Amino acid sequence: MTAIEPAHAKDVMTKKVVTIPVGRSLEDAVEVMRDLRVRHLPIVDNQGAIVGVLTSKDFSYLKDLSKFHVETFMSVPVEWVDEDTPLRQAILRMIEKKISCLLISDERRELAGIITAEDLLWFLAQHLEKEEKKHSPLTILDVQSLDEIANQISLTGL
Repeated sequence: MTAIEPAHAKDVMTKKVVTIPVGRSLEDAVEVMRDLRVRHLPIVDNQGAIVGVLTSKDFSYLKDLSKFHVETFMSVPVEWVDEDTPLRQAILRMIEKKISCLLISDERRELAGIITAEDLLWFLAQHLEKEEKKHSPLTILDVQSLDEIANQISLTGL
């Protein structure tokens, strides 16, 4: 197996990040997370600055979510990396901090995206699929012409 090509945070991040303001109930946050099928939700203050991240794991044991606000369970401080950060460095940061997501900033220091452990697994799966295609044997049986051989090769993605 060959090494994964050099990648950066921006190559893996989810670009559409939805936030929720402080003061909202956990019940509201869960509804947003369920509707968007996400497990991480950045929390913003009244000026729009990110002040924490809520993860579904933070409150999974609670019965009545309406009694609590998002800031009660959000993780702080928020961990950020620049979008041009090498992916390996971003992964090591997540491991070191024992976190399941990193927020990604652009050149203006604004939110550009988020990388989650799930994003990293998808990236790895795509890379492994490419590697498998590169190394899978090409078998051509019962062909009558060069056109058929060319067609078989194109079907394999080579």
